[in-house]
Amino acid sequence: MGKHTEKLAGEILSGAGLKRTYGRVALIKLLLEAQNPLTRQEISDNLNGVNFNYVSIYRSLDAFLKAGIIHKVEAGDRNWRFAICHCGSSSHCHPHFICRSCGKVECLSGLKIPQIDKLKPGYVVEEQEIYIRGLCAHCSS
Repeated sequence: MGKHTEKLAGEILSGAGLKRTYGRVALIKLLLEAQNPLTRQEISDNLNGVNFNYVSIYRSLDAFLKAGIIHKVEAGDRNWRFAICHCGSSSHCHPHFICRSCGKVECLSGLKIPQIDKLKPGYVVEEQEIYIRGLCAHCSS
């Protein structure tokens, strides 16, 4: 991916109206290249060569969430994981698979969560999540 991913990362930041810094581009690039949602620690470990401290990572992730360019998922272990959100909403447009053996969390981007619009009067949906738990291909073999 390389240069293409870096260009895309810059476009994502610009499109969201966010400041384009070296650290933010590196963070978006990392999330674009990741196979699965990443924890803050995994993000920090992977940005080891980038001069981007833990507080800057935390603030950037918060800004990205508010802008709807990433989403976060909690797999039952009290550890948030972050991934690029391709639908433009951080309120989860797709379900997530969680392996009960190894703890792997995977976005199931090919599936869509149905839109809930028939609630009692006055109710407002702010976020919807669907978690599918089981064994990943590695753990089930």
